[in-house]
Amino acid sequence: MHIRIPPVIQIYTLVAVSLVLAGLALGVAMDQRYLGLRLAPEARVAVPVRFDGLWIDAVVPNSPAAALPEIGIQPSVHALVALTDATGKTLALSPADLIEEPDVLKTYAAMQAFFDRQDEIAAMLRRGPVTLEVQFMGESRFHTIRPARQRPALSLPFAFWLQIAVGLGGLWIGVWIWILRRADWATRCLAFSGVGLMISAFAAAVYSTRELAIPGDLFRILSALNHFGAFAFGVGMIGLFMVYPRRLCHARWLAVPAFVLGAWFALAQSGLIKSPAIGIHLGVILALLSILTLVGLQYRATRGDPRDRAALSWLGLAVLVGSGAFVVTVIAPQLLGMPAYMSQGVAFVFFLLIYLGVALGVARFQLFQLETWAFRILYYVVAVLLLLGIDALLIFTIIDDRAPAFALSLLIVALVWLPLRDTLARWVLRRKEPARADRFRKIMDVALTPPERDQLGRWHALLGDLYNPLKYAPGSEVSSPVLREDGLALALPRIGAIPALELQYADGGRRLFSARDLELATEIFAMLVQALESREAYEKGVSEERTRIARDIHDNIGVQLMAALHSPEPTRKDIMIRETLTDLRDIINNASNPDMSFDEVLADLRAQIAEQLHIARVKMTWTVLNSHAVVLPLQVAHMLRSIIREAVQNALKHAAPARISISVQLTDGKIMVGVTDDGKGFDPMHAPRGNGLANLRDRAEAVGGVMRIDSSSGGTRMEAEIPMSEAARGGA
Repeated sequence: MHIRIPPVIQIYTLVAVSLVLAGLALGVAMDQRYLGLRLAPEARVAVPVRFDGLWIDAVVPNSPAAALPEIGIQPSVHALVALTDATGKTLALSPADLIEEPDVLKTYAAMQAFFDRQDEIAAMLRRGPVTLEVQFMGESRFHTIRPARQRPALSLPFAFWLQIAVGLGGLWIGVWIWILRRADWATRCLAFSGVGLMISAFAAAVYSTRELAIPGDLFRILSALNHFGAFAFGVGMIGLFMVYPRRLCHARWLAVPAFVLGAWFALAQSGLIKSPAIGIHLGVILALLSILTLVGLQYRATRGDPRDRAALSWLGLAVLVGSGAFVVTVIAPQLLGMPAYMSQGVAFVFFLLIYLGVALGVARFQLFQLETWAFRILYYVVAVLLLLGIDALLIFTIIDDRAPAFALSLLIVALVWLPLRDTLARWVLRRKEPARADRFRKIMDVALTPPERDQLGRWHALLGDLYNPLKYAPGSEVSSPVLREDGLALALPRIGAIPALELQYADGGRRLFSARDLELATEIFAMLVQALESREAYEKGVSEERTRIARDIHDNIGVQLMAALHSPEPTRKDIMIRETLTDLRDIINNASNPDMSFDEVLADLRAQIAEQLHIARVKMTWTVLNSHAVVLPLQVAHMLRSIIREAVQNALKHAAPARISISVQLTDGKIMVGVTDDGKGFDPMHAPRGNGLANLRDRAEAVGGVMRIDSSSGGTRMEAEIPMSEAARGGA
């Protein structure tokens, strides 16, 4: 029966196992005799000092060395030159006793001699009290110390904890990705390389941060574990590039690098190979060359696939930055005869950077951000390389002191290289965007083009200028622009009559869409939405204005022209036509006349209605209640005139009345209008819908008012309420 263990349990189990191994490494590092001295192979002081033995940088508080009398060991001025154990055996010390990595020695015989010497020093410390010969300015002092049986954990240097963290981080990242995608050979290789990184880092952490010496057999085992982990890391990396991002060969060929490097490691440990340069370094170099060759093959295989090419770029970037930084800070200075810029234990973190980059590539994490991140990383890596290169050049040529040379090289890089960032970004990343003014013009062209006049075509043209996508595809409904498929596509939402789109393969298929592209698309989308809303608001305003003009012409101009038509007096006819022309200008301008008072509007309106009814031989009753000196806005005055004129006109046209009564009342911020006739009436429910009554209702409702009509055989009554604004009532 197959039992499936949940991924969370698997991750927790492997984390627990790795922590146990880290605890084991800590226990081994602490299980050594301890003096309480921080030793260095060279004096770390501003003025060069000649000395024999090992320089004493510091004395650790609460340690055996710190318990000496007041005239004990003074750090930063003394050197430890020899040890004498309880049997009287004396051993002179040298800077070679503090070598971090013994595989830098020329032969395996030299490595064996180094291990034997380490065993001899560790045995002397285990025998009991030792006498330290401490020298200053040629004068020697002797101090007897009983080494502590165990080294305190807090005395372990930062490099120890850093290498433990590198090992744990590499394992956890690799195992986490592998558990999530267990069937993928790429994640299996990544996890295997993580195991190798952990083994190598844990072993190096113990021996590279020793105080003075550890037993020779333990050192030999830890060194072999370090080499085994390095070869395992190389096997995993080679296997990874054989199958990722494209499978270059069948999975069975993954056994080849394991067999070759495994055989190489076995030969190196057997003693058949005489030199660590061949047994260890050459194997590592060949593994690195194999990785670079596979990267080239993968680069060729991923041609035409920007997503796989971007994932591969993560890996290449990680290898370039990590290995380049290690070479520049540790290996290159030693080849030039200079001290390393940092401890090898601290530089071990660069391998974690390699591993982290590879893991991100396998996980395809934010591939669309790669080009920006890659440029930023490479930009500052080149800055560091220039800084160190100029520093080395100055030291070898004109400046002997390291501090002034470094300061001058830092100034040169800051003044020359750093200001070039934006120019290089435009050149390397090929960033070409239309000018903001040109971009705005094109957006407005899209917004102002009607859908039936190729609005979609102009939208495609704008997107083509910005992104040059290989394909435009119908998109799904999204609320805002979003990146799809790790940056292969950019989805755009529907905008008005423009359908949703999905842009695929940016820059003709040569790159992925980036976060910068998404930001630009979001900006353009917001601008186009605002432009379309402005256009719709404009068109709505035009339509409303046309409707208003049509209503005013029907309600006002039509009534006045009919009155002029029936007027028997030529002089009065001319006056009414001129007034009609004035009203027509008011209708068109909607603001040509200043606001009028309530009394003036009523007086003018009464005169017009009275003359019209007199011509038609209809009696009129005019009643005004609560009249005040109120200033009516032009819109309210037009509304009042239109309602009364239309009601009177309808009565004259359809009811044949003998009398029409008109009442106007101002109360509580409203104008109450009533028009009653004694004509033949009609049925409001079955009457044909004409422009007159419909316009009256629409006008009243448009300003928040109401209109009521009650009709019978005895006549018709129309009532309307017209609300006034606070500004209008303020004049009362």
